[in-house]
Amino acid sequence: MRKTIQIILLFLIFGCGGSGIEGYVNEPITITANNPEEGQDVDYFWSLAEQPDGSLINSGDLLASDYGQEMVFTPDYPGDYLIEVIISQYGDEISNQTFSFSILDASEKQSSANKSDEENEDWLNEEIDDSLQQEMVETRENAITEKPNQTEEVDLLKGKPISDKIAIN
Repeated sequence: MRKTIQIILLFLIFGCGGSGIEGYVNEPITITANNPEEGQDVDYFWSLAEQPDGSLINSGDLLASDYGQEMVFTPDYPGDYLIEVIISQYGDEISNQTFSFSILDASEKQSSANKSDEENEDWLNEEIDDSLQQEMVETRENAITEKPNQTEEVDLLKGKPISDKIAIN
């Protein structure tokens, strides 16, 4: 019964999951297999089931931990990878698990980071524009309230208030 539930869960995860977990070229990925027989000695056999045509790695490049439950691999080419682990006890297969990865080129990582930075900057600029606009409105309102309509005599020749002129006798 437990194995049936695990198979159904794996089917749902990979059937509805799309292209798998995203990663990037030349960045290590760590995978941990579930041990169906907790507390029992089991063996883990990791293999590379599928890889993109341009990839040069093989199952020997999958680095398993001392106990084998954890494995690290570094994808070398963008595309879809499928890694399988067979869990056995005393030579009999107990379970198998597959892990799907969609690997992107490092330049795609950089461009997605730049896009998110630009979006953040646009948001900040909008807020700055709003605050500047509000400040300008407040400045205009203050100028209007501080200077009521006053009429001053202005020297038409020089455009200065007459009160500023010094009388020469």
